[in-house]
Amino acid sequence: MRKYIFVLFIISLSSCYNKDNKSSKTIVFPYNEYNQLLGKQKKQFLDSLYKVVETVPNNEQGVQYLFDLSTEYYYINDFPKSLKISRDLLEIAKDKSDTLNIAKSYSFIGDTYEQNHKDSAYFYYQKAQKLFQIIGNEENVGKMIFNKAYILFYEGNYLQSEIELSNALQLLKSNSNHQLLYTVYNLMGCNLENLGDYETALEYFKQAKNQLNMAREARIDYNGYSNCDVAIASNIANMYDKMHKYGKSIEILKPLLNKELENRWPNDYAIVLGNLGSSMMKKGNLNGVESMLYKSFNISLQHGNQTTILYKSITLGDYYLTIKDTAKSLQFLKESLISGKKIKANNEIKLIYELLARADPNQDSYYKEKIIQLTDSLAKAQRKVNNKYARIAYETSVIEDENKILTKNNLYLLISSFILIVLFMGILVFRYWKNKRKELEFQSQLQSAEIELFELMQQYQIDLNHTKVIEQNRISKELHDSVTNKLLGVHLVLKTLNESNEIDIKEKRKKYIEEIHAIENEIREITHDLRTEEIDPHFDFKMLLLNCIQQADEMGTTRFNLDCNPMIDWESVSGLIKITLYRIIQEALSNVSKYAEASECQVVISIKDKQTIDLLISDNGKGFDLNTVTTQGIGLKNMKERAEKVNSNLSITTQLGEGTQIQCSFTID
Repeated sequence: MRKYIFVLFIISLSSCYNKDNKSSKTIVFPYNEYNQLLGKQKKQFLDSLYKVVETVPNNEQGVQYLFDLSTEYYYINDFPKSLKISRDLLEIAKDKSDTLNIAKSYSFIGDTYEQNHKDSAYFYYQKAQKLFQIIGNEENVGKMIFNKAYILFYEGNYLQSEIELSNALQLLKSNSNHQLLYTVYNLMGCNLENLGDYETALEYFKQAKNQLNMAREARIDYNGYSNCDVAIASNIANMYDKMHKYGKSIEILKPLLNKELENRWPNDYAIVLGNLGSSMMKKGNLNGVESMLYKSFNISLQHGNQTTILYKSITLGDYYLTIKDTAKSLQFLKESLISGKKIKANNEIKLIYELLARADPNQDSYYKEKIIQLTDSLAKAQRKVNNKYARIAYETSVIEDENKILTKNNLYLLISSFILIVLFMGILVFRYWKNKRKELEFQSQLQSAEIELFELMQQYQIDLNHTKVIEQNRISKELHDSVTNKLLGVHLVLKTLNESNEIDIKEKRKKYIEEIHAIENEIREITHDLRTEEIDPHFDFKMLLLNCIQQADEMGTTRFNLDCNPMIDWESVSGLIKITLYRIIQEALSNVSKYAEASECQVVISIKDKQTIDLLISDNGKGFDLNTVTTQGIGLKNMKERAEKVNSNLSITTQLGEGTQIQCSFTID
């Protein structure tokens, strides 16, 4: 009879292949307290931690704490909460763009789906594998390949599972993780056993055993060393059974049976005992086999699962068929058939049909037909499984390609955005620099204008002071040379007359002489004051304009008049505008004097809305034709350029025989 390595393999996985190594940061998760609890106490303890899971920080220790919490929920088979925490971890990792923890979260999600949604588990393992490959984490890539291979094994796709494990071993050939290598070699042996390659399967089981020995030599602390030893020994013994070397199988299994195994791992003990009874039965040694098989069956009823109970029931049916007790054989086989259909153990159902055909020859054709139907359905199911996982792999690849395209497009978009931002910043910097340059140029022009205006005012003041000094000196001289001398003459005459002895006349004359003397002193003081009078330093722009008009008026026969609105506050007007206005008037008046042959010229300066100063210069001269002026004159050009510098527009209106008008408006800042 076929011995069932499947259960032993599951045992080896559950006892030796931990879902994840504990982090060195165990100070975060209270393992010391947790490991002292049992059964429901662990569930209650984890639930108390889960209630405050929202308060866990998203830092490195907080994330590891959540991974540990998800792991412990997984171990107590609370897959919904393990899944919820794993999905929360996935979102945290995505927010941080943490590729390692994204991959780890996918792996944890796959673990929670493994029991009931193997296609979803396969999908998430595939995604985790791709990310681990991207970051070059070969050990975790090997783990994900193993997880996928295990799902394929469970689905009966042994060939594809073998291919995946070969890829994993290629990656892990120089790896020192003996625990991981043990599980890979063990699963590879299970695949080859189901594919009928028993000798090669035996070699892989021996490699798995060798990894356990290497781990023990390296003093690696594995939970459940004994379980792993029992599991791999049972698998090796099973291969010897397949090759009809029952003596070697018995030789391996007998030393495993001891009180420690029976007390600590009763289900494992039942499996070894049942397999030993089967090997002895196959060898023809039936002494004590029945009691061994019944003991194994009863222990499985108490401590095993439905699968192990099914195996023991089938073995008992085979035993009674061997000793020709057809009734008991049919009883156990039919009960096994019902149990097998409940748990959908198709390979075991096929074996039951084969045994039933031998136990009930009358129904031989019926059972053989059932075997054919089951084989066909298994083949169809296998094709469906193959297509399903091939489709998952393809869809994952498509998603990856789409993500690559999206990543590429995002990269192009990022580069384009960066270039646009750089260009935009460049434009802003250029515009800032240009505006700053204009501002500096304007400030420079304003400063130059202020200096030029100051120099004009200063020259005007100097000329004015010079004129005042000349006039003062003239008046002083006149007073001194003329009036004073005359008064002095009168004074002498009166003094002479004062020699008269007439008392009244003498007193009057003396009085007049004193008054004349007082007048003389007063005039002397006035002349002295005229010579030393302080010059008023106040500059008046309007006076500067009047001076300009007066100078032009003295140049020829044209009469110039200035009409300036007294409401204009020249102190509030910038020096650049004032010097521009002054130079335009100066140039215009010069042109009128030289070329216009006008008898009269009016300069009108007015203000509009307290923000705009309007300048109008008009004459009644001969005018000219603007179209015939080829060079437009340096003077006219200078006036226009000056106006443009202060954002003003100077216009000239003229016609032959009708005089000329120059208009310009200035905006006060």
